Amino acid sequence: MKCEDQWCAAPVNVHRVNWIWGNKQILDENGIEMPTTWEEFNAAAEKLQAAGITPLAHGGQNWQDATIFETVVLGLGGPEFYQQALVDLDTEALTSDTMKQVFDQMRTIRGYVDDNFSGRDWNLATAMVMNNEAAFQIMGDWAKGEFLAAGKQPGVDFVCAPTPGEGFLYNVDSFAFFELEGEDKQQGQALLASLIMGPDFQKTFNLNKGSVPARTDVALDDFDDCAKQSNADMTADAENGSLLPSYAHGMALRGAPAGAITDVVTAHFNSDMSSDDAVQQLADAVANSM
Repeated sequence: MKCEDQWCAAPVNVHRVNWIWGNKQILDENGIEMPTTWEEFNAAAEKLQAAGITPLAHGGQNWQDATIFETVVLGLGGPEFYQQALVDLDTEALTSDTMKQVFDQMRTIRGYVDDNFSGRDWNLATAMVMNNEAAFQIMGDWAKGEFLAAGKQPGVDFVCAPTPGEGFLYNVDSFAFFELEGEDKQQGQALLASLIMGPDFQKTFNLNKGSVPARTDVALDDFDDCAKQSNADMTADAENGSLLPSYAHGMALRGAPAGAITDVVTAHFNSDMSSDDAVQQLADAVANSM
């Protein structure tokens, strides 16, 4: 990875953020397929609620709110709209009817979480899906690491699908290297970078983390179907321009603008703020953060 044209970090993985995870038993018992549109998700959630099942496991923390928000922006607006709104911070996109529809969907989603969601850690929300306490979770593929660590099998105990819509939101974990003096220290950095980028480390790390290797030449024979789909989608989306940086996880924006967006998203999610007010507050918050 480069920072201002200088090598500065060694990436260990690529996480896909826009995943939805499902409890296979609950879905099968209620005749529900993994949703491919937000309308299908809403219909499934209504059916689950009617059966007395919590549709969506969620932790009421601002970054988790932002994670759901960006998947809805991508799903309803498409890759080009996502780029305009959450990467380029285009005012017209931020105040558009599409963004109002995003907040409408966020308000709908708010009705599908349980009453005790506030402050819940993401892995505890994942445990709700594991333990038949909720049907779905919208979370990056680090959630799969929790499923696998608990001995759950993809396609047997849980199922995965991209959140409704097109595109791939990525988050890359990496080790940053600072400029050091002294040949021994520089050699140490070079050795560490070489080990991190080595195919053995990339394979072992990602099998445990739930992500896919940053190296594109690592064989995926031992990876599960969710990882293989993630890798295939990443390649395809890179070719068609819909491989996009996650704003919620620090890839698209730096500093104040990201925080300003998240503040509005969380305020809306935890109040009765209208979608009209939300888009105006969103545009104002971004403008004031620049």
